[in-house]
Amino acid sequence: MKSPMNVSEVLLDMEQIRALKARYFRFVDTKKWSDLRALFTDDATVLFIEGFDTPKPIEEGMTFITGVFDNAVVTIHNGHMPEIEILDADNARAIWQMQDHLYWPSTRDNPLGISELHGAGHYHETYRRENGEWRIATLKLTRLRRAVIPVATAHS
Repeated sequence: MKSPMNVSEVLLDMEQIRALKARYFRFVDTKKWSDLRALFTDDATVLFIEGFDTPKPIEEGMTFITGVFDNAVVTIHNGHMPEIEILDADNARAIWQMQDHLYWPSTRDNPLGISELHGAGHYHETYRRENGEWRIATLKLTRLRRAVIPVATAHS
């Protein structure tokens, strides 16, 4: 039986999870897809309401992310005020307030017809420590607001 975690261990784990989420946002925005994938457990699931209505395996999630955030899209993600709860030595969960700004090329051949998107909401996540490293085990993005600016239909 493991002994209860001490305060120092809990605080260190919380800081490691903050750093994990910071890397998540940076890797999405810099399109470092293999680095992003490495932040998740092999059996991770993700739920992006814009993409699907039930949790999907991480590989399907990565296909969705890389399809939406292709190299022409500029993304800026921010995570704020995490509510991190260390459940035990190897499991944790958190809710992160988030905002994102996405910018697509403003051309007529833009397949989504979106020029800009500004969203706000929350990431609901669970984490598992594997081989001494925290990884994302489940991720669910909920949105409170999504403002979309369509691509202009006429050009000057």
